[in-house]
Amino acid sequence: MPSAFALIDCNNFYASCERVFDPSLRNRPVVILSNNDGCVIARSNEAKECGVGMGVPEFKVRPDVKRHNIAVCSSNYALYGDMSRRVMETIQTVTPNMEVYSIDEAFAEISGRDHQDIIEKGKEIRRRVLQWTGIPVSVGLARTKTLAKLANESAKSDKYSGGVMALRSHREHQTLLKNTPVSEIWGVGRNYSKTLQKHGVVTAWNLIQQPDSWIRSKMKVTGLRMVWELRGHSCLEIEHAVDQRKGILSSRSFGRPVYDLNDLTEAVSTFTERASEKLRKQNSLTGMITVTLVTDKYSNPGLPYKFGLSVDLQTPTADLSTLISVARMCAVQLFEKGRKYRKAWVMLTGLVPDSEIQTSLFSEVDYSNRKKSLMESLDHINSKFGKRTLHSASTGIDQTWQMKQQFLSPRYTTRWDEVLTVRA
Repeated sequence: MPSAFALIDCNNFYASCERVFDPSLRNRPVVILSNNDGCVIARSNEAKECGVGMGVPEFKVRPDVKRHNIAVCSSNYALYGDMSRRVMETIQTVTPNMEVYSIDEAFAEISGRDHQDIIEKGKEIRRRVLQWTGIPVSVGLARTKTLAKLANESAKSDKYSGGVMALRSHREHQTLLKNTPVSEIWGVGRNYSKTLQKHGVVTAWNLIQQPDSWIRSKMKVTGLRMVWELRGHSCLEIEHAVDQRKGILSSRSFGRPVYDLNDLTEAVSTFTERASEKLRKQNSLTGMITVTLVTDKYSNPGLPYKFGLSVDLQTPTADLSTLISVARMCAVQLFEKGRKYRKAWVMLTGLVPDSEIQTSLFSEVDYSNRKKSLMESLDHINSKFGKRTLHSASTGIDQTWQMKQQFLSPRYTTRWDEVLTVRA
């Protein structure tokens, strides 16, 4: 039975998520801003046609916003994360053999009676995801994951593809490689691209003509594997296991400069709370916590503007009260009165599975069964009723230091008080 790799990619994912719950945004230019509404990080096709570039500061986009009636949205990561989960679960109803590659991309292996049957399954993925979630996707089908990635780009750019592109013939394969610059190949970064172009290798077709020994000398084994994939020999399989993180970072820029110690410890407590939630979600414990404060480097030229402090925990833990206590202690020690703080982050490292830890009789930190049960109850309630339904008092209530999100849409799918209401 023939099979093919598929790369399913959500089209303009962040903008598409906003449009699902706000039909007035359809066919209208949409831009999504970064944390603190700083710069453009995502655009709809209509916004791209208006000339809005990636990474452009928000204040520079304002004239275009008025001129072209562009809708501006703050990043709504709670919404995007939940919509991503729904998309991935929908794909799995068509093909269970799937690998989540990023928030808006997934690889899958599709089998069928023949090549046409495989293409029909690719079309079914596109139809079902759009019907069940409202998110449009493009599907690339090929013999290898690397070629599927390139086919997906063609599915997006070719208006006659219907959103699904399959590399079936040698001619289609050859044409695609000849029209693909090396800089657009999955796995070729800027440095490799410059090296290849310096040697006259400017397209994917040029690259696969080079001897294996030459490729290995310039791009090592990983590069050689990629070239074999481009030639049509599968070297990369669908990965089902998700690697646990080696470190967990929680960080935000403040919406305004922070001078007060109480505001600072409130922010650090909040970041610790978020990091510990991620820690428990992957069933891990942390053996070290690091708190870093960032000041305005232009306020005191010549002086350090980043300050960090790490604390080793004698016994790894995931207990929120313990982690917040240590993080607040770090913030107090790092704080200097009169400095203008712009950002803070909390990093959890030394991660171990919670099933492997053995508690010492003399440990200062004991992640006991009682504390573990308490954390499980906390996470269950917040998962069921929304984030911060229950939270540590040390994280505060008003949180006036929070980053600016002037254009934030409701978290339609994760907060009961923000669920879309339809009146009959």
